[in-house]
Amino acid sequence: MNRLPQTAVCMLLVVVGAIAQTQRTPRFEQYPAKVEKARVKAIDFKRNPDAKTFRTRLSEAIREGVNFSGHYVVAGWGCGTGCISGAIIDARSGNVYWPQEFNALSVWYSGDSYADEPVAYRKNSRLLVISGSPGVKEGDQDKPQGKYYYEWKGNRLHLVKYVKLKSE
Repeated sequence: MNRLPQTAVCMLLVVVGAIAQTQRTPRFEQYPAKVEKARVKAIDFKRNPDAKTFRTRLSEAIREGVNFSGHYVVAGWGCGTGCISGAIIDARSGNVYWPQEFNALSVWYSGDSYADEPVAYRKNSRLLVISGSPGVKEGDQDKPQGKYYYEWKGNRLHLVKYVKLKSE
C-alpha cells in the first residue's frame, strides 16, 4: 500500500534529474567575450606556413570580420561528404590556429540529413559547439557522435561537456 508514494517520489526524482541535466548544458552567455573592432589586414604566413595551402578560404573568412570569442575569426571548408575542416584566426595578430578538433570533423548525421549547424559559435562568446565527431582521423571512425562543448582559452579549445547522440 505504501508503494504508491515511494513510486511517485522516485518518478519525481527522475524527472527533476532530467530537467537539471538539460539545464547544465553550456550556453553561449555563460562564456562571455568582449567584442573588439579588430580587423585582420593580412594573415601572418611567416608564422603559419600551413596557412598558404588554404590562402583563399582564410582570406575570405577574414573579410567577413570577427565572428568568435571577441577578436577571432572561425574559417571552415569542406573536406568531403559529411566532413569539414577549419582554422581559427586571431584578428589582432593574423596568427592562424589549427585546432585538432577541426581536423576532418565528421558532421553529425541523423537519418537522411546532416546537422543544420555542425559548428556553432558567437562573436561575443568563448563557447564553440561541435555537432558530430571532432578531429576524426583515418581509422578513427568509431569516435562517438554527439555535441561537444568547448571553451576557447589560451588559444586552444578545452572540452567543457560532451552530450552523447541519442540513438534513433
